[in-house]
Amino acid sequence: MPRIAAFPAVCYSRGGRGFYVRERLDSWKDIGGYLGRDIRTAQRWALNRGLPVRRVPGGDKPRVFALKSEIDGWLNAEAAGLPTEIPSIAVLPFVNMSGDPADECFGDGLTDDVIDALARIPDLRVTARTSSFAFRNVQQDVREIGSRLGAANLLEGSVRRIGDRVRVSAQLVSASDGYHLWSQSYDRRLVDMFAIQSEIAHSIALALKVRLTVEPRGKRPTENPKAYEFWLKGRSIGAPNTPEAYARAHECYAAAIGLDPNFAEPYADTAAILFHGAEFGMNTSPDAPRQARDLVLKALELNDGLEEGHAVMGMVRALVEYDWAGAELSFQRALQISPGSAFVRLRHAWYCLLPQRNVEQALVEAEEAVAQDPLNPMAHNVLGLVFLVACNPARAEEECRIAADLAPGLWMPQWCLGASMMMRRKLFQGFRQCRSVHDRFPLQPAITGAMCMLYAKFFRRKKARQFLAQLVELSNTAYVPPVAFAMAYFGLGDDRAFEWFDKAIEVRDPGLTQLASLPFFDHARGDPRFHSLLVRMNLT
Repeated sequence: MPRIAAFPAVCYSRGGRGFYVRERLDSWKDIGGYLGRDIRTAQRWALNRGLPVRRVPGGDKPRVFALKSEIDGWLNAEAAGLPTEIPSIAVLPFVNMSGDPADECFGDGLTDDVIDALARIPDLRVTARTSSFAFRNVQQDVREIGSRLGAANLLEGSVRRIGDRVRVSAQLVSASDGYHLWSQSYDRRLVDMFAIQSEIAHSIALALKVRLTVEPRGKRPTENPKAYEFWLKGRSIGAPNTPEAYARAHECYAAAIGLDPNFAEPYADTAAILFHGAEFGMNTSPDAPRQARDLVLKALELNDGLEEGHAVMGMVRALVEYDWAGAELSFQRALQISPGSAFVRLRHAWYCLLPQRNVEQALVEAEEAVAQDPLNPMAHNVLGLVFLVACNPARAEEECRIAADLAPGLWMPQWCLGASMMMRRKLFQGFRQCRSVHDRFPLQPAITGAMCMLYAKFFRRKKARQFLAQLVELSNTAYVPPVAFAMAYFGLGDDRAFEWFDKAIEVRDPGLTQLASLPFFDHARGDPRFHSLLVRMNLT
């Protein structure tokens, strides 16, 4: 049997040549050149005429980028004499006025609901939750917040809980001058909080003169106030994307379902954290992907209008059923419900498009997700990995570095930064970065398996086998995803890698489907056993 080569330092190519579809213009010079104008004219048009230009976070002078497709649409609208600027809004976290920190989840829940409702409006650009929540308890001028989020309007508000009732105040302000465009107060029962978002969305659509062609969801999800409270707490607690946060959120969702088995949202949210936990090496059972499938099927049976539910269903069809056409249908259904959802676009790019090597469309979706959620580290991380597959390691490193700066406490952005540096031939710096991630997260199986692969690549096989021994030791006390062992043996050139790849298919390990696209496995593509893996996943 042929031996396996360790991962190469070259990018995936199609027809022997690397490719990168340049949909994105990465500087004022590029934007001006595309328009056939000088830099100052492009900057003036962005300021005064709504030329769609985005800002990249970080640094004293944040850089800019633009998408050719959006500029083309802007030029066509200009030529037709139509309004060219798409209204944009960021919903800042509603302030808890109750005096009890335990009530903060109600403000977070209402903020989430309003963002979800607004994201359903086709002609409105809505900043996603992660970026908006970066300004919780931050005293900053509205103009600066609007600039950092790329939003022309900001929605601010407060929530006060009094027994089983809540009082909500909301106001819409212009980010350019702080001018108040609209304000309203509400006094409702706790279980009616979900309906307030629909009223706020209608009012904002009228204030910004946006076509309200889609009805924001206004159906009350549960009649049980306690179940609703547990769900809100789970959404708030799970936001940091850490193992501890996922475990506590899981408990809250289980409590909500226990109180109301017909409450759809906690089923979908539990499915999402099970999938993400498996993806990030946080799950404690090989059954997690299939458990997620059962949960999301139940959620959509109860409520077919959940865009996040359809997105998770797309992940299920891709990673559990290997039904790529079905996965695409689920993601398109999610985008039909909520065309402004960064959550949906990001997962469409990573879980559906990239495994099928549809790099061009994955790049468009990931860039749009970053534009809608500019302070979300995982959005930048996924975009960096898409650039890596697109044979643009410089841009991959840039995006992964932004992700790592935004989330110093998450291992995946830190690791991907090191990997992207090595793909740029910065071998020593990248290796040192990856080793530091392992030092900080020694119990993360995916990192241990990858470190074994790296040491074998650099011909330090004795050290590589030490990491393999660590992985075996970890497996004695915790669940180790099969892909972790597969990577370790793959790096060592050991044929047992394919035994572990087979096991990964059996349990539907989510990390397996990226084999078809990520450049780390290029040297194995000529191996018939590797081709057989792709055939079994319907990825040939």
